[in-house]
Amino acid sequence: MHLIETTPRRVRDPLERHMARSTAARGMGPPMIDRVPDIPFLREVPEAIRRDLLESGRLTTAEPGQEIIRHGDPAGDLIILVEGRLRVSVVSLSGRELIFRLVDPVQPVGEVAALDGGLRTANVVAATHCLMLVLPRLHCLRMIGAHPALAMAMLSLLCARLRETSLGLERAAIQRLPSRMAHLLLKLADEYGRPGPDGSVILPMRLSQGEMASLVAATREAVNKQLADWREAGVLGIERGHFLIHRPGALAEACE
Repeated sequence: MHLIETTPRRVRDPLERHMARSTAARGMGPPMIDRVPDIPFLREVPEAIRRDLLESGRLTTAEPGQEIIRHGDPAGDLIILVEGRLRVSVVSLSGRELIFRLVDPVQPVGEVAALDGGLRTANVVAATHCLMLVLPRLHCLRMIGAHPALAMAMLSLLCARLRETSLGLERAAIQRLPSRMAHLLLKLADEYGRPGPDGSVILPMRLSQGEMASLVAATREAVNKQLADWREAGVLGIERGHFLIHRPGALAEACE
């Protein structure tokens, strides 16, 4: 973990320090908007407002394992992932990491603290090489205050986050492990799955057993055992680190 650098005036958070190094090393200026793909939560925002918001940002990169946001840091900017994958988590006093979610391209992170000015609520670490668009917090707040369409987009985003968190807590409290794992695999299949041979579904992302265990609030050993049972039953397979779901219907039954 990086040491916190101090100045006589303020503390610089990990993202700000990284952006300073990245910009100095690569000479990155304001981003070219054409490099930023369609962002789902901004689709209902008029184009002129959307461009004004995005053009205020800067592109920066991160390498695998690099800390982007640290839990408990002061509020900072809003981040939109352009390429790669981020891991959002907290770490217990015993050192165990609990992953809240994996962030894939064109999803935002850091929206809670960016909006309410409170402390960062989780750690965000680069799981792969990442390209990110960092939007200045104060500019975001001014635009949200001036444009109801953008305010509604942010409100819808926060509602989706709350709904996702509530469902996760519900499943962890009342559902058994096979059901939680099946829900996760089917969700990933619905969002990212590609058709495979013989009607199977390929999950293109690499998801380690440790990451899966953290996402479903279980031990790695328990997840490994359940995956082995499903492989033996022909429900799924693993090839080159990717899941192949051979029998989605069996996973759907496990969710009930």
